[in-house]
Amino acid sequence: MNLSYWESVTVGWRILWQGIGGFVLSLFLGNLVILGVLPELTRSGPSYWALAVPLLAAFALSLFVLLPLVVRGLITGPFGTFRLVIKRDEPCRSTV
Repeated sequence: MNLSYWESVTVGWRILWQGIGGFVLSLFLGNLVILGVLPELTRSGPSYWALAVPLLAAFALSLFVLLPLVVRGLITGPFGTFRLVIKRDEPCRSTV
C-alpha cells in the first residue's frame, strides 16, 4: 500500500511535532533547571558548560527516550483511515 499525499503529510507532521517538539521542550526545561540551580549564570559572562550541558542532555533524552516513543506511537496508533505496519522481507539466500 502506498500512502497518499495527505497521509504522508499526517505521518510527517506527527514525527515533526512529537520528535522535534519534544527535543525543544526538553532543551527549554533543561535550561530552566540549570538557571534554577545556578542563578549566578545570568549575572556572569556566558559559560560554555551552561550552553552545552542542556543541549547534550536534551539530545540524549530525545534520542533514547522520546524518539523510541514516537516510533512506537507511529506503529501502534491509528491515523484515522490507516495504520502503519512494519513488514520484514525474507532475507535473500543465494545458493552458490
